[in-house]
This record gives sequence, structure tokens and C-alpha cells, in this order.
Amino acid sequence: MQWKLTRGKWRPRLLDFVSSLDDAVVKSASEKAFQSLPDVSKAVDELTVLKGVGPATASAVLAAFSPHLTPFMSDEAMEAALGNSKDYSLKQYLKFVDKLQMKAKELSSEGDSFTPSDVERALWSYAVGQSSSPDSNQEPKTKPSRSSKRKRKN
Repeated sequence: MQWKLTRGKWRPRLLDFVSSLDDAVVKSASEKAFQSLPDVSKAVDELTVLKGVGPATASAVLAAFSPHLTPFMSDEAMEAALGNSKDYSLKQYLKFVDKLQMKAKELSSEGDSFTPSDVERALWSYAVGQSSSPDSNQEPKTKPSRSSKRKRKN
């Protein structure tokens, strides 16, 4: 859960909910979810019975277990793939899974092997990189100005 919170909006109560869950209940729900795959919808349903676990949190668990099938539902990748990152419903996640599975398959046809989770991480990395880069309206300095050159010591 802590990993998920570092990649998205901080929700402190969510950590409290999940921390209060009984280990046996979590294990049972997880096993049912994993056994439900490749039916992503059923797998998400099995995990969302846990208090504090919605489709986005379920996607984090499923992506760790089955990256070849299920990507994490990051805001950045959702925005890039679907144009909307604020709809955390199962319906939206299934659209997201379908898009990223298709893109992974398309990329893999060129000889390399890509998973939906690979595609999600690439989209997330690009978005985070863009948001932390300098203002794109400024032209980068390719040549230092004369006054900024260092003088040689003789």
C-alpha cells in the first residue's frame, strides 16, 4: 500500500483502513483474486471486498502478481491512455487494461516483449519527467554566453 501511495495522491486514511485488515482475510481475498485471472473484472471484485481497497488499489496488487496481464492504474498512465485520470471505477480500469494490453501486444510484435505493466511504467515515467522538466517554452541554452565562459588559468 505504501508503494501505491508514493505514486499517486496521498490518502492517509487509506493506509489506516488497509493496516487494520486481518491478515487471513487479505490472504483469502488475494488468493481468490489471483485464481480468478485472467478474468480481470472478477479479480478486482475479489479484492475490493476489503475495506479501503478500490479498483486502483486492486490494480496495484494485480500488477505485482500478474504484470503480463494487469497494469497499475496510475493517474499519469490513465490520463495518457484514456484522457481521464479521475474515474477510478472498474469500468474505467477495464478500458485501461484493454488499451494497455493492445499497446503491449503491438510493441511486442517488433521482436521485443512488452507487458501492460511495462507500458504503464513508460507512460508514468514520461508524465513525471515532463512535469519535472524546465518550462518547455524556454529554449535551452546550447552555447554559453561570452560572460559565462570560465577563464583559463595560465
